[in-house]
Amino acid sequence: MPEDHQRLPQRRPSLRAVTTTERHVVPLAPVVRPPPAAEEGFLDTLSKLWRHRRMILTCAVIVGGLATFIAWSMPSYYVAEARVLVGVQSPRVLNNAEAILSDVSPDAERVQNEGYVLQSRTLARKVIDQLKLGDNPNFNPELAKPTFWSRVNPMPKLVTWLHDLRGKPKSGEAVDMSLGQRENRLIDIFLSHVDVSLLGRSYVLSVKVDNTDAQTAANIANTLADTYLDYQRADKIATLDRVDKYLMGRVAELRDQVRKSDQAVEQYRRAHGLYKSSNTGVTGQQLTELNSQLIAAQTAKVEAESKLNEAKAVSKGGLGGGESVPDVLRSPLIVQLKAQQADAERKLAEMSAMYGPKYPAMANARAEVGNTQAKVAAEVAKQIDGLAREARTAEARYQALNDNFEKLKSQMGHDNEQSIQLEALERDATVNRNLLEAMLNRAKQSSGAETILQANAKLVSPAAPPEAPTYPPKTLIAFLGGFGGLLLGCAIALLREGNDLTFRRTDQVESVTGLPVLAMVPQTSGRGSPAMQVLRHPTSTFSESLRRVQLGIELSEAAASPKTVLFNSATPSEGKSDIVASLGRLMASNGRRVLLIDCDWRSPRLHSIFRCTNRHGLAGLLTDNTVRLDDILHHDTLSGVDVLPAGDWSPRQAHLMISDRMRQLLDALSPHYDCIILDTAPTLVTADVLALARMVEKVVYVVRWGHTRQDAAIEGLKQVIDAHGDVAGIVLSRVVAKNYRKYGHRDPFYEYSRPTRASFS
Repeated sequence: MPEDHQRLPQRRPSLRAVTTTERHVVPLAPVVRPPPAAEEGFLDTLSKLWRHRRMILTCAVIVGGLATFIAWSMPSYYVAEARVLVGVQSPRVLNNAEAILSDVSPDAERVQNEGYVLQSRTLARKVIDQLKLGDNPNFNPELAKPTFWSRVNPMPKLVTWLHDLRGKPKSGEAVDMSLGQRENRLIDIFLSHVDVSLLGRSYVLSVKVDNTDAQTAANIANTLADTYLDYQRADKIATLDRVDKYLMGRVAELRDQVRKSDQAVEQYRRAHGLYKSSNTGVTGQQLTELNSQLIAAQTAKVEAESKLNEAKAVSKGGLGGGESVPDVLRSPLIVQLKAQQADAERKLAEMSAMYGPKYPAMANARAEVGNTQAKVAAEVAKQIDGLAREARTAEARYQALNDNFEKLKSQMGHDNEQSIQLEALERDATVNRNLLEAMLNRAKQSSGAETILQANAKLVSPAAPPEAPTYPPKTLIAFLGGFGGLLLGCAIALLREGNDLTFRRTDQVESVTGLPVLAMVPQTSGRGSPAMQVLRHPTSTFSESLRRVQLGIELSEAAASPKTVLFNSATPSEGKSDIVASLGRLMASNGRRVLLIDCDWRSPRLHSIFRCTNRHGLAGLLTDNTVRLDDILHHDTLSGVDVLPAGDWSPRQAHLMISDRMRQLLDALSPHYDCIILDTAPTLVTADVLALARMVEKVVYVVRWGHTRQDAAIEGLKQVIDAHGDVAGIVLSRVVAKNYRKYGHRDPFYEYSRPTRASFS
């Protein structure tokens, strides 16, 4: 129910005591109901679905039955699976051959690439030829017998259409192109039955083949896997053959290059006199030996100069200073003289203790000591002079060796310049020789390697014929079809409920308008007008609903029952005239004096219901002063109700309907009747009813159940209230009792059975 409608005020106080010119309405606050709880909303949705349970079940049965029929009409396919491990390492036997045909470490990308190879058209063509699938009706549409599923399955036709798009063959090539198209179509159909996927994070490829025959599916899967392994091995052998041809060609070229490079080296050596002793040249050997001698001479020179400088430094220190020189101390003569000197000094000391200084022997002793010291000094001087001569000799030898070394260096530089080209030639010869040896080794090792080559994959799990079909899951399709039909039915039901913008329940009317529902008048069945039902079946639900309308009108005023009542609706065909005629007959049959006035001059209906003339009626009474009321008033003999038809109106006279003359007529007729009921035109069609609503005491607003849109009904009611019409309540007309029960209401009024007649004895 939409929430954006303007809420209407509740019933207002009685206007009976207020004159027509003084009437005004002060609307009360609209009724605001609290929002329903979440459980109520869920239950409301369930109730909506329950109201359409038959339609939902019908959709479920139809869609489920259609899905079951389609599933059981589809051919059953068996899926056979073979598993291939990718990245198997080849046996390690020949190192150089492995360098030529090295295995690539497996990874996700490589495994995926191998999966594409398994689905290549080359392998598919080989499998088709090996298994002769061109003679199998499952792969050759030309041999297949037409079935129901083949007629409705669009895939073969789509494949044929795609091949036809490739163009027509040229003249002279019709047979070849026809065979090529037939072969390509066969390959496409074959590949549509093959699926290759990676198992998790492993390096194992799952090769699945579906077919209507289990054994054929298994044979295709195993043959495809074996063909893939053979293809890999054949590709390796072809690569090895290409390598062998390349190696043999390179060996022949390198042999010629080695021969030419060796000849060039020898010719260059003879031309420039570059000879070698073992691994070094003559000049180089001389230079090396002279360099060793020069180092030794330089060492001796430094050592002699060091000894000489040390002796000179000690000699400058004073008398006896030269005796501490290491070479002097090592001299045997010096040692002997020093011993003699020590012995003479000892004797001199002993004689000095015994004799006086003038003793003759003392002079001899002192002379002996001085003579010994002089000899020591002379010998020390000789030793120092010898050190000087050794230093000069070492210097001369060093200079001579140095000069020779410089000469050899110059000669070595000249030889090196000449040997640069020689070394380049030797390097080229060495490289060519090494390449030749490497190529020879590879050629020898690669010969016969095809006997041990194997594919980098292996079949780890061959396919076995499946025992049960895998596709389609017929039971699941049937279940999903039924479930989908159930959901479709629920969706349609909710859409119908959501698009239903009419009034279906009394609480809807009361919550939106704030006005009470006086009664729900059911739709009559059978022949005859509804006005005859109250006379033929006075205890029917239709009659009881009219009594509720009468009682609701009477209770709308606390002081006294209203005499003038106007029945109005928003749009035409809402059953307003039938309710007016039926209510008038019901009240008249109960002894009330009732007058029915047809105020709908555009589309009058009361004269046709009561089968009376519509010649003068209300129009003649308001426009012609000579017309008498008794002449135009129709008295219903069946019930006793009086009917005033609308008469013949013209647009120029329409204003009299809402004039003071109409008000005076109602005031004049009120004393003679217990109730005057006015049947008016719809509010949204004419404006007459808005003026008439101010002339009567009560207005009854009629809304057709399940037909009148809520916004139209609310708009018409709003106009009546804005025109200061006192609305007693709302009547829901033409209620279909069977459909009304679907909305979750078990109204005892519609379930109350007709009482049986009491038998009197």
